[in-house]
Amino acid sequence: MAKTLNQDLNNASGQIQNQAQSQIKFRKKIFATSALTSALSLAALTVAFVIPAHNAYAATASQVATPLDYVVAVVDDSIILASDVDQGMQGAKQQLRARKQPLPTDDVLQADVIRQLILRKIQLGIIARSGASVDENTLDATINNIAEQQGITSISSLDKKLNAIKPNGYTEFRQQIADDLNINRLQQQRIASRLKITDKDVDNFLSSPQSADALKTEFNFNIIQVPVADSTNSSEVAKATATANEVLTQLRSGKALESVMTQYKLKGGEQGWHKSDELPTPFIEALSSLKQGEFSKPFVTVEGVDILQSAGMRGAAGAMVHQYHVRHILAKTSEVASAADAKLKIDDIYAKLKAGASFQDLAKTYSDDPGSAQNGGDLSWVSAGEMVPAFETVMLQTPVGQLSPAFQSPYGWHILEVEETRDKDMTEQYRRDTAKQTLYKRQYPVELDNWLREIRATAYVDMRGAPQ
Repeated sequence: MAKTLNQDLNNASGQIQNQAQSQIKFRKKIFATSALTSALSLAALTVAFVIPAHNAYAATASQVATPLDYVVAVVDDSIILASDVDQGMQGAKQQLRARKQPLPTDDVLQADVIRQLILRKIQLGIIARSGASVDENTLDATINNIAEQQGITSISSLDKKLNAIKPNGYTEFRQQIADDLNINRLQQQRIASRLKITDKDVDNFLSSPQSADALKTEFNFNIIQVPVADSTNSSEVAKATATANEVLTQLRSGKALESVMTQYKLKGGEQGWHKSDELPTPFIEALSSLKQGEFSKPFVTVEGVDILQSAGMRGAAGAMVHQYHVRHILAKTSEVASAADAKLKIDDIYAKLKAGASFQDLAKTYSDDPGSAQNGGDLSWVSAGEMVPAFETVMLQTPVGQLSPAFQSPYGWHILEVEETRDKDMTEQYRRDTAKQTLYKRQYPVELDNWLREIRATAYVDMRGAPQ
């Protein structure tokens, strides 16, 4: 797959919650891993999110102790083995070397690894008791992203590669990724409820010099690329340019982007929002003149011949946004309501809607979103990029006036209805939202650290030594 301008492993980890005082809006949230030392992260303790070569796979040790293994700590109803600590230290050292950071002594590193493993066990226990878990589609998409970044074309190929390195290697790898996604989601939910940013905080930020950088023009766009093996070969470039012009003609005639991408075996995809100073000059020139949904003329890059499609532009100078007026009903997952319970509830509600029941009445009666339920499930106007990915994907695909199928987000199971759409100048709102997001991002690591200390203080932890 062509290199994209957005290489984050998990989009949720780089996205920010737009807080709302009156109702839950299921906005994307910041995830900033906050280790108790700057050197370590949760990912370093399990797998460095790099598909290994030459038997370098760092998988979590089996919970069945080997003759040389022993229990290092009991954490609530789970254990940490010496082999877990060894694997965590290997992963931490791998990340530190990759970042070209100095390695601490083994004693210091071991203490930090054990501390992080304890926190990990505590959080996984909270998740297990809640019954919530990342859905298979999200997990598959994340693993696909990891595989593609390592040049592996499919999950089945990844399965074979990891199992060849270690028995059950893929199964362990998949479980580690699921655990990390679940921990990220738990942290996002818990910290979002603790952070409060006032209007005065926003006003003070906007009047400060720091706001200038935060309010730079941003572009959201898709790349449609005809790949070229050698961009210095004029005949290859000419052939790719001719193909790109054919592609552009079909796209401008209204043919679906996904269909054209498949037909011509193109590369690229969604890039998300990027500030202007993060983009090459040809990209800025092409995107600045496009309205949302329009396509640029083809232009040559190092990797091929590119066409850009604008998905929006925003900044201090102006932010015209395509919005969706959405209602939804939520069956929420929690420590007392499992994902399976929530699915049964939402299926029952969906059957009532298909039988002709009022969406507003059912939302008032059954929705677990207290803010929107009293308004018949009304989330008011929602912009692309504001919602968590699962919610936004369904929202964008649902025609006006029709019900979506039931779908799962980190909050539970939903049904939504798009009542209407519009284009609105959101410049002032964008300025305030950006300020709030920036302040949220700054405060998140501190509050995450506070929460981790709190759950550590209330957990049962029995440290054990090596057997004599």
